Amino acid sequence: MRASIRTFLGLTVGVALFAPTTTHAQTIPSNYTYLEQKQETGPFIGYMTAQTGRFGYGPKGGSVLGVRWGIEAAGPISFEGVVGTVNGERDLINPGRDEGDRVVGQTNTLLTTVDLRMKFSFIGARAWNGLSPFIVFGGGLVFDAASEDPAELDILPADRFDFGSSFFGTLGTGSRWFVSERFGVRADAVFSLWKLDTPPGFSDPDRTFENVEEGEWSRGLSFTISGVWRW
Repeated sequence: MRASIRTFLGLTVGVALFAPTTTHAQTIPSNYTYLEQKQETGPFIGYMTAQTGRFGYGPKGGSVLGVRWGIEAAGPISFEGVVGTVNGERDLINPGRDEGDRVVGQTNTLLTTVDLRMKFSFIGARAWNGLSPFIVFGGGLVFDAASEDPAELDILPADRFDFGSSFFGTLGTGSRWFVSERFGVRADAVFSLWKLDTPPGFSDPDRTFENVEEGEWSRGLSFTISGVWRW
């Protein structure tokens, strides 16, 4: 009987001694994970819609394809370089024809963009349940890499629209979703801005166009999905 009592007391004291240690060893799981890697890259694909300008000769947008590279700076700030293409078409406009009959055809466009952006993460260099929302803004250059369409030769040289090259401004938002420490997917919605130069023929005083500007700003809106690999 005394042996049983001693055994019971020994077990009770042992549990009392080890219980605090077990309690302190417990950890509370966090919904946040730190993004240890400093660089990331990945391809993206999507679609862009765009304004064509007052006379309708600007690019209409199209399918988007490109690649992105980024590097973390301090805190929530990071920088990224983006190279992309917008494969679409635009109308061929002949201002010498009557209103309603000025569209004489369509031609392909291949807008090529090169720009630098600053990204601000709302939760810093972390992910909440795998998600890392952000905003981006930046600027660069856009030009049309498509070759001249033979159909444009039917339009007078002074009336032909030439996209040339333009400043390319961007402002957007999105989020990354990390499926592992190094891999994830990213969704972006980006507002873009560039300038359309007006062909000199549209300013001909013998035509009925009023208040024709030398150029006008056009807006585009793109939605893209990309893969993310960090290292």
